[in-house]
Amino acid sequence: MSHLREIGKAAAFKVWLVVTVAFFAILIVANLVVTQNLFLYNTVNSVFGGERTVLVKGDPAKYQYYEADYKDKAETLKAANALNERIAEEGIVMLKNEGSLPLKNGAAVSVFGKNSVSLVYGGTGSGGSSSSGAATIYDSLAAAHFTVNPALKSFYENNGASGRGRGTSPSMGAKVAGFAIGETPQSMYTQSVKDSYGQYGDAALIVISRIGGEGFDLPRTMKASFDAAAAKVDGARNADDHYLQLDQNETDLIKAVGQSFDNVIIIINCSTPMELGFLNDPGHYAYSGSIKGALWIGNPGKTGINALGRILSGEVTPSGRTVDTYARDFRNDPSWQNFSNNNITNGNRYTVNGTNKAYYFVDYEEGIYVGYRYWETRGADEAAAGNADWYGENVVFPLGYGLSYTDFEWETVNEGTTAGGQDLQKDGVITVKIRVTNTGSYAGKDVVQLYSSAPYYGTKENPGIEKSSVVMQDFVKTKLLSPGESDTVTLELKVSDLASYDYSDANSNGFKGYEAEAGAYVLHVSRNAHEHVIDLNYSIAQGFKYAEDTSGGKAAVNRFDDVSGKITQYLSRADWEGTMPVAPSASDREVSDAFISSLTYKTDDAGKKWESETAPVQSGKALSFGAAQVKLYELREKPYNDPLWEKLLDQLTVSQMSQLIGTGNYNTMALHSIGKPKTIDPDGPVGFTAYLGDPSVYDTCFYASGCVVAATYNAGLAYEMGKMVGNEGIIGNEKGDGKPYSGWYAPAVNIHRSPFGGRNWEYYSEDGILSGKIAGGIIQGAKAKGVYTYIKHFALNEQETNRTDGGLLTWANEQSMRELYFKPFETAVRAGETTAIMSSFNRIGTVWAGGSYELLTEVLRNEWGFKGMVVTDYNLYAHMPADQMIRAGGDLNLCQDKQPSKDMSATQLTAMRNATHNILYTVVKSNAMNGYGAGVEYRDAMPDWVLWMIVADLALAAGFGVWGFFAVRRSRKKQKEQHA
Repeated sequence: MSHLREIGKAAAFKVWLVVTVAFFAILIVANLVVTQNLFLYNTVNSVFGGERTVLVKGDPAKYQYYEADYKDKAETLKAANALNERIAEEGIVMLKNEGSLPLKNGAAVSVFGKNSVSLVYGGTGSGGSSSSGAATIYDSLAAAHFTVNPALKSFYENNGASGRGRGTSPSMGAKVAGFAIGETPQSMYTQSVKDSYGQYGDAALIVISRIGGEGFDLPRTMKASFDAAAAKVDGARNADDHYLQLDQNETDLIKAVGQSFDNVIIIINCSTPMELGFLNDPGHYAYSGSIKGALWIGNPGKTGINALGRILSGEVTPSGRTVDTYARDFRNDPSWQNFSNNNITNGNRYTVNGTNKAYYFVDYEEGIYVGYRYWETRGADEAAAGNADWYGENVVFPLGYGLSYTDFEWETVNEGTTAGGQDLQKDGVITVKIRVTNTGSYAGKDVVQLYSSAPYYGTKENPGIEKSSVVMQDFVKTKLLSPGESDTVTLELKVSDLASYDYSDANSNGFKGYEAEAGAYVLHVSRNAHEHVIDLNYSIAQGFKYAEDTSGGKAAVNRFDDVSGKITQYLSRADWEGTMPVAPSASDREVSDAFISSLTYKTDDAGKKWESETAPVQSGKALSFGAAQVKLYELREKPYNDPLWEKLLDQLTVSQMSQLIGTGNYNTMALHSIGKPKTIDPDGPVGFTAYLGDPSVYDTCFYASGCVVAATYNAGLAYEMGKMVGNEGIIGNEKGDGKPYSGWYAPAVNIHRSPFGGRNWEYYSEDGILSGKIAGGIIQGAKAKGVYTYIKHFALNEQETNRTDGGLLTWANEQSMRELYFKPFETAVRAGETTAIMSSFNRIGTVWAGGSYELLTEVLRNEWGFKGMVVTDYNLYAHMPADQMIRAGGDLNLCQDKQPSKDMSATQLTAMRNATHNILYTVVKSNAMNGYGAGVEYRDAMPDWVLWMIVADLALAAGFGVWGFFAVRRSRKKQKEQHA
């Protein structure tokens, strides 16, 4: 014992003991915290991967409900990349061609623009993908057998010679007031670089790029980039310019190139409209007579740029169409005055007695007059008033515009169609057949668009129901037509689609809802929103009021009167100048303390629409693995209201439901007792994305941005894309446990309300019908392979600035909500039959969108007939409580652990049970059930990172043990020496 006491007194032993005890105390606490705290545990799982599924018994091969069309991940990715090139082939839009395109075979070309070596392949944010290894514009040109100027390429690749480029893109949450475009100043072009032009002078391509992303909107001022030093490098023309204009360096580049080349082709690498007046306006500061052609390529994804060379060479005839209106001056757009922070610090922030509060707002004062609905309507009214030049002075390219290498002629096919000149019936359907003939010398595809015009009776004294002069109703793309070949396409709309939503009884007939007023109606078979080829005239004698829904749901009635009434003056075509939106004033920002208090969710259920008086009987004890009498796979073919659902739900505890609802972090949790697997539900809008680095999501296709897909005007091609994503989903985690990717946070269908929207790259168009039909194709394709699509962001999420700052308060009238902003979601539900939706960060008026009973239950579920689950956007915010979500009709929290409370009130239990039902209904219809059936059982093995942690703990323990051994031996040795 004396030896032990002496060893204990030894300095080496004391150091070892103190350090070991302290270290392992901290290590044990850290291990417990990271494995037992659900939030941290799920966070680490998101980065390093979660539990692995292990087969216990049975034959999963007997239960393969969805099968891939490809043998493995590599083959699927190859096919997906090829499909993406087809999407780009049909989505690239030729904006201008003065005989310069296609280029001659083997042409020697010079590619200009610093961003030519750093294309924008997609946007940033949670749905962004890595462009590492992406095809380049030089790859594309070489594959098309063009010879490309190597000196220019080397010059741009050398940042020391040509400048720093656009640098790092803004991050989520950035409040940008301008950032570098990155174009090289002319002063940096050396004589040797200029001397290279002569050998590659058949054509000059000038690449102009802009980027967008989640969490920030595009700058409407360049103040941050404009100062005496930065202006020379960043190229800001002046502080009042905006990001979607050409900057000084780009202007100088175009002029300099125009002096050296006769054939200049502009390549627009941007997924939102830009001010492109310089392409055809000799008075524009950047105009050059040498600009003979222009192509919009958007953001082409990882392989889409390969299509550009084929289009330039004439191998492929361009057939894309614009998805937005290209105005000459974006400051004249009605949304300019009410977007982002209104170009004033705190310009959209609420105050109480002049003191700033932590809440922000946006006013949709333009009403229904967004994009072409403004430009076409204002243009038509100005022309009717004698100002025929107004449209051309304000619009460069209309919605649906695009050129081709060939020509097409159209004629109506009367057989089987509803011809013009008829009185329409309330529940009728109008079918229009058009024979399209290729009369040119190139094979190509054409796009036929159908617009409607309704009678407008407004005056300054009585504006009436607001109506756009034209509204897109349908579109069809032909098959590939050889010269002389024809194709007959069919366009269709219901008579009810002609109705306008009168939210205020604007025509004083005692009715609020959808109605088609009496009068003359015209269908325009059009090349774009402005160029009508065939007009078909109809009439409605008495007017139709749609007090009942014609599709099986409840009728559309006002749900948002409190939101509609906040703005006292919306833009009206009865008085364009007098009602034009203005920027918010200090008085617009001023609110009361009571108003601020109303923004906090109150838990009182008494008298509310969602109150439940009878609580469901719920099990209080969790069942062991596979112990339930009813298994989830038994509901695979059952309808939503089948009685067996109640028996299944009876087996789950309140705790299980709460955890399922509160942990939807790119997955839905496993419930082994009922045979529910954990699902993998990746982001994002351009294909499955491993946000937060989830190692189970890898080697997936990086598709072209949503606006490029929409620019194809090809719903069939969109279906192919969705189906290909579905194939990728079935293959899933091939290197791991073989789990499929079952959910997909896409498509994203919010409207391009403003060209400056940060996420316009994800969204399809300024038009809801175009957006909805393209999204519907993608949804149906993915669904065919068992992938459920969380169509997002529902709703009115057209602005990134302040979206999470207490929930951006969004004010709009219900007509614009239903005719524009809800329309793509409605189409995705009714026609696309999506079974999942993602709500949004913002508020609709004072109520968080993901906690709005009116939105999620009354409109989405009751009116449209949606069956499935609603997930929140990424939920780290106080204004998004789980209890409010489930009462409203939401189901799943996109977070690591934000569960609804476990109180046992009837309303709470009913809401939790409904949410659980919705989640399980969506999952059971998906590829997640592949391998699940009678006699098959699984268990979850611990995550790999937990194994690594245990191994590391044991290694550390062994290391400390070795240290302790030598510390004891050293102390013992000293004892012997002292006693010798």
